[in-house]
Amino acid sequence: MWFIGDPDWGSPMSRRYVMHLVHRNADDRWHLQHLGRSISAFDTREEAIDAGRTRAHRLHEVGTNAQLVIHREDGSIENELSYGEDPHEIPG
Repeated sequence: MWFIGDPDWGSPMSRRYVMHLVHRNADDRWHLQHLGRSISAFDTREEAIDAGRTRAHRLHEVGTNAQLVIHREDGSIENELSYGEDPHEIPG
């Protein structure tokens, strides 16, 4: 699970497992991806979101910071969910 030089892991102090939920037109399914590779595929967006949240929560339970980036069907980012240390420092 740990990848040296992985751009999705962030700095050493904020290492996190980043997953992207994307729609692929080729098979008309929703894919949960890590490092650009599909780690699972789902027929519905709701199933894919539930699975991504569950996986991120389990990673956090064992001490790994995780993030789920949810994309719309057009590829734009709809939401980002962080589990553990939030990678973004937002004042206020």
